[in-house]
Amino acid sequence: MSDVRINPAQEQSAPSSTQVKKAWATREVLHREDDSAGTGGGLAISDAVGAGLERRLTDFDHALAAFQWPAGHTPWFQARLVTGPEAARGYASGVALQDAQATPELKAFSSGFQAWQATSLAPGKYSFNLSLGGKTESLSLDVGENDTWGSVLAGVAAQVNRAGLPVRADVAWQNAAFQLGPDVSGAGSVLTFSINPARKDQDLALADTSGGLLSRLGVRASQNAMGPASEGNYIFQGLQGAAPTVFGSNPVDPGAATALAVGRHDLAFAVGDAAQPSSYISKAYDPTQATTLAAGTYSFTSTYGGEARSHSVKVLAGWTWNDVLQAVRAEITGSPAVLNLAAPAVAGSSGFSQTGVSASVDPWTIPSATSSTSTSSGSSLTVTGAAGQDFSLTDGTGGLLSNLGLTTKLTGTPVSFNVYAGDTWRDAYQRMAVALGGAQDSFTADIRETSIPSAVTPGLALTHLGITLELTQHNQRIGERVNLSDGRTGALSATGLRAQSPGADGLAIINGALHRSENNLFSQDQGRVILGLERENANPLPLAVTSAVDGVEKGWSRVTEAWNSLAKYLSANADALEPAVGARLEAPLKAQAANLRWLGVSNAGRKGQLWTNANTFWRSLAANKDKAEATLWQAPDGLIPAWRRAVEEVRGAGVASWLKPATGFEAHRPNLTSEFQLEQKHRLVKLLG
Repeated sequence: MSDVRINPAQEQSAPSSTQVKKAWATREVLHREDDSAGTGGGLAISDAVGAGLERRLTDFDHALAAFQWPAGHTPWFQARLVTGPEAARGYASGVALQDAQATPELKAFSSGFQAWQATSLAPGKYSFNLSLGGKTESLSLDVGENDTWGSVLAGVAAQVNRAGLPVRADVAWQNAAFQLGPDVSGAGSVLTFSINPARKDQDLALADTSGGLLSRLGVRASQNAMGPASEGNYIFQGLQGAAPTVFGSNPVDPGAATALAVGRHDLAFAVGDAAQPSSYISKAYDPTQATTLAAGTYSFTSTYGGEARSHSVKVLAGWTWNDVLQAVRAEITGSPAVLNLAAPAVAGSSGFSQTGVSASVDPWTIPSATSSTSTSSGSSLTVTGAAGQDFSLTDGTGGLLSNLGLTTKLTGTPVSFNVYAGDTWRDAYQRMAVALGGAQDSFTADIRETSIPSAVTPGLALTHLGITLELTQHNQRIGERVNLSDGRTGALSATGLRAQSPGADGLAIINGALHRSENNLFSQDQGRVILGLERENANPLPLAVTSAVDGVEKGWSRVTEAWNSLAKYLSANADALEPAVGARLEAPLKAQAANLRWLGVSNAGRKGQLWTNANTFWRSLAANKDKAEATLWQAPDGLIPAWRRAVEEVRGAGVASWLKPATGFEAHRPNLTSEFQLEQKHRLVKLLG
């Protein structure tokens, strides 16, 4: 509200000094009440002042958060900043890198092909190496006589994406040269190789080992960016945030006895959508102990890739469990069994193996059923079908597979752990976590504390300490998910370990094109601009790459404007606010007073308004950029970070704590009339005499 003025009509009969004092008092109260807009019209004066202070602190904090300083030591005329409106805060972010720091996300690409055309490649197997971060994987592709260029490109992409290195291959389309990048000149379907900008290793290398497939496809490396990021606009819409796969178990009392049976438990995990092996794992047996199987002939069937094989094993009297396991292994693999029999004769195997199917007898410790410290040596049989084809075992005469525990198929990499006599749930979860965590590096397995509702005392909402087992995927790639399969004993079912979050890729539309990311970072302009999705946004947000000079100028202007509004408010309401709040917010200014004067920034007037001499500001900045950066930006003493800490401390203590206690008069003060009502009353007094 503007200052009270006496207009010409009032000069003939000016109000008394008492009326002027009342008018000014009313003005001040209305000023405070107006600041409480949206908080209710019946607020006390102290509440209104607090609401106004909170709003100005929020505006000031937003301006401070939006202020940016260009990274590195690029000359000012080359440095770039990514800026955006206040609406983008918390939804999208961005950073512009120097060309020396930038690495293109698109590492390599092929020539352009018409996907529907028949390939000119000779039929056969082609091999090549994929190398990154000191690791190399050998990949191959079978090309058929009638394959098209599209199927060849898709086949190479599938092989790369199923490899263990974090390289992404895609078949993209461009109907004109250079749409996919400044190096990509071929039109049509193009095979691209990319690495997310957040990955530590960026040194991708591709090399033919046989057949010259990559050479025939024209695969070549992208060129690094030259010069600063291009100034321009990005319309950014975050469709979906990236999220890892997360598994969680049932919450249990950590000290309670586990419900898992003593002995061996098996499960399996699979990471990604690549073909997985399938396994059947038997129970663990003392190899020297006599078998409980009756002597006789047992049959079963193994099926791999649609091909079924019938098997027969003759168990003799006096056999041990080792004899049984070795005989089944020999029958499946078509190899001789090494048996130590009491009986003199052994039934021979079928004499040939089934391609893609293997079997092995492996040692496994057997825990005692009664003692937590006693164990014995044991053995178990594992039968595996290689990845790429469906594999299964089916029981026949005698139920041999059922007796051995070869009944449940595990898809992926098998993991086993023991439960011992007297184990608590914490012990069991810990053993599962160690087994799963030590078998791979794609997810973590941790025990988390939680609260479990207690029904001990009816009518009271009580809780007690509980724990859960949590698996969290990390270092994920695009499209990569984690899956678990349960074993014969149902350990996953018993613990309730299940997917709580299936995981997702980050999706964003940038300048009309859909982009996918494993970690919400999106590379643009040959890696010189990195945009980040912080939260999904329904409406597109405008981000801009601008010169550092313009960005700093606009950012400093917003900061000083927000500070001036806050400083003016503190001055106008000094009678209602503790002096400490102003002192805390002004402390960063006083600490940098000399350096700010060097930058052309002055503190004018009793209300603490900031004014900037633009010519002095830029001359000083150009003369000594490091000093300017230390003054405004460098943590912890730079003005911007110091101010942000001050605002955080003021707001953290609660705005109400900075209000002076209400006096007796303030606490019982009647509702005051507005300035307009006061003027009406003054004129009425004049009319009535």
